[in-house]
Amino acid sequence: PPTQALPWRRRIRASIGRLRSDFARGFGLRDGFNRFVNGIRRGFRILGRTLWRAMPFVFGAAMMALLPTAIIYGYRYVKASPHFRVQHVDVSGQANVSVDEVLEIAGLQDGPSLLAVDTEAIHESLMQHPWVKGATVERELPDRIAITITEREPAAQLALGSLYLVDKRGVPFKRVEAGEHYTLPVLTGLGLDDFAPDAPRERRALADQLVQDALKLVDTWRRGPLGRRIEVDEVGMDPLFGHAIVLGQGSAVATGATVHLGAGQMQSKFAKLETILADAARRGKQVVEVRLDNAIDPSRVAGRFREPVPIKRRRVERR
Repeated sequence: PPTQALPWRRRIRASIGRLRSDFARGFGLRDGFNRFVNGIRRGFRILGRTLWRAMPFVFGAAMMALLPTAIIYGYRYVKASPHFRVQHVDVSGQANVSVDEVLEIAGLQDGPSLLAVDTEAIHESLMQHPWVKGATVERELPDRIAITITEREPAAQLALGSLYLVDKRGVPFKRVEAGEHYTLPVLTGLGLDDFAPDAPRERRALADQLVQDALKLVDTWRRGPLGRRIEVDEVGMDPLFGHAIVLGQGSAVATGATVHLGAGQMQSKFAKLETILADAARRGKQVVEVRLDNAIDPSRVAGRFREPVPIKRRRVERR
């Protein structure tokens, strides 16, 4: 409606409004205000799009920051969980080492957490045992430890004041304790000083060579016809005169006999010994000593015999 028809207060307000509108239009304030508002809106839209595009990177950075903490607390939870405690220990490959001894060395009697078991430390502890040549320790989730033992194989007993077991390489690895009995040849002729840490290198090398030659001699004997029925109880080692053996069970005419073999040509000497034993059995003689160590004339053989001791039979009187 026209201004004159409005009340006086409305007329004043309308006049002020027209004046304000004319003033703003004259100085360009309305356009500036609209541009300001539109700039703010456009800035918020750009900021929103930027934040939305950066959201995966922000989330990934947050996860990377929290991942170590989650791993630590998760490991502690699993480690303390009763579901991962060692309930079963499988031990295989052992013959001279008992399962209880393996468990004691490994420290697994109380059932620790599977994740807390130090397999490398258990391996090193097992390798300190004289019988253990090799060992593997493996975890099997959720509650099992598998231990495989590889034991040394004794080849003979080495007399060094006390008896020591030696392996196939001639290395002493265990002292024979009281109450232990092994049906293995005894190697004699060396002393504990020959294997001392401060022994001269040449002396130790000679002792090692004598032991290895003695083991080869025993192996050759066992693979021959005599070794299938006659045991060797003792092998004497001498750096000058070679080897000598003491025969054991298996021959009725040569048990306890000493055979001097010297060095080298063992198979031919064993063949000669077989002939001597057969002749002694045919003549009913007991073999005491045989010498096959003549280095000047290897074909020469010397022997010492005795008559068998007659067995006295007690007469039982009949009533």
